[in-house]
Amino acid sequence: MINANGNPLLPYTEHRLPSGMTLVHKEIRSAPIVAIDIWVHTGAIHDPDPASGLSHFYEHMFFKGTERHGVGEMDRIITSLGGYNNAATSLDYTHYYVVLPTAGWKQALDVLLDSLCNPLFDPKEIERERAVIVEEIKRHEDNPWSKIYEEFTQAAFARCPYRRSVLGTKESLNAINQDVFFDYLQKRYRLDNITLCVVGDVSFDEVKNACQEFLGDQSASSAAETPLRWDLIQEPQEVKIERDVNQAYLLIGYPTPGIFAAIDEYTLDLLSIIIGEGRSSRLHQRLHDELGLVSSISCTSWTLKYAGLFLIEAVTEDDKLNRVENEIQGELNRIRDSLTGDELEKAKSITRADYAFSNEKMISIAHTYGYSRVTVDIDHAIHYLERIEAVTLEQIQESYDRLLIPQRRCRGLLIPK
Repeated sequence: MINANGNPLLPYTEHRLPSGMTLVHKEIRSAPIVAIDIWVHTGAIHDPDPASGLSHFYEHMFFKGTERHGVGEMDRIITSLGGYNNAATSLDYTHYYVVLPTAGWKQALDVLLDSLCNPLFDPKEIERERAVIVEEIKRHEDNPWSKIYEEFTQAAFARCPYRRSVLGTKESLNAINQDVFFDYLQKRYRLDNITLCVVGDVSFDEVKNACQEFLGDQSASSAAETPLRWDLIQEPQEVKIERDVNQAYLLIGYPTPGIFAAIDEYTLDLLSIIIGEGRSSRLHQRLHDELGLVSSISCTSWTLKYAGLFLIEAVTEDDKLNRVENEIQGELNRIRDSLTGDELEKAKSITRADYAFSNEKMISIAHTYGYSRVTVDIDHAIHYLERIEAVTLEQIQESYDRLLIPQRRCRGLLIPK
């Protein structure tokens, strides 16, 4: 047990179960609610060739029945208990979560663990979901931001697994059958590769005992991870797409190495806020308010487990693109030597507020535990604000000089035909 110090994530308990699965628990008795969040340490970067999109396809099949529970029965049970459930797949992870009144937490956990350990992968359901995902891919292709983001990411991460599409393609989905699913279950859905986060109106012992009851005498398993290659681009990249759109969509990004828990994570988070988060940011004030060049503009530091992107996005008129890009580059050039202490303190204040808001609800806390454990560790999330508070202007400038360099600048455009 880790002691509380005013941090919403504290105290919590982390415990490795006999099955190999890790249980992370936090008791909150303020409301009769329990959040259950299962994090699998697998995502699109782990999809085997040629089955791109397998992790996301697997997420769909998670809800398609076991010997004990038929297709759709999980949703009906959770709803009948007064709760809701959902799931998500990313490049680094997949997770499944439920929020419901306390009285039904054990039944919900039983259903989730049954789907986790005993999926059927009925061939008929595989074909139904394959068609569903193909339609999802078509919608993705028709969305301007989704389309340019995907192709831009593939260029920016051309030398590493983050270039992969979470959804896959129609062709890669055709390579996925029942045998592929069962093989992925054995390799990536091992219990030692899973973190169960439970937050709310239930004790640690109750959850631990329920896990032992449902998982039985399964012994801990483990397997060696296949090393993935993480080379960053060393030359500028450009992606240009034409579509039937009325405005131009612009992305400018700088791939960064793995920076979780390094000083660069905190400096780039703060720099992105100063440059382009919200109406008071430099880019919004200059390009939107003063010059009226863009309908929207923002900046973010996207930190993944093994790499990241410092990313600026804007929407503008096609004939204003050159001026918009020049103004963005001008702001980037100026900010290196014109950052002020007031701007830094304001960015830290925004970060404090974001941290509090993102850990306000039980499910949000469960998400933070799971995401942190998949990417780095929970200690990283607990001490995030402390490390943000310690950042200096000089450290931001140093990260800027080392990471936001022309050799790694990527440009993405989606413009009207």
